[in-house]
Amino acid sequence: MAQLPLLAQLDKHNNEPEVRERLARREYHSEQVPIVQEWLRRKEEARSSAAAARGEKREEENLSISRKALSNSVRATRIAISAIVLSIIMATLEIIKWYSK
Repeated sequence: MAQLPLLAQLDKHNNEPEVRERLARREYHSEQVPIVQEWLRRKEEARSSAAAARGEKREEENLSISRKALSNSVRATRIAISAIVLSIIMATLEIIKWYSK
């Protein structure tokens, strides 16, 4: 039963650096130490999970940007090929006109 009030107190203050400092100074009773360590571990795990989620979101955004860039590149390539084909057709027509004179 003593565990719940300590956890509630830690959550209420939510001051991780202070808790780490107090733990280092051995201000917690021996039966409180595992509870405090678990609370700190959960805080670290929450930070790690949040960082991982942000990293995944960044990766998804980068992938989306890369896909758009690839799509634009394919479109530009098609336009360039069309321009080359049109140039060849026009050059062929000009050659035909020149020989027809």
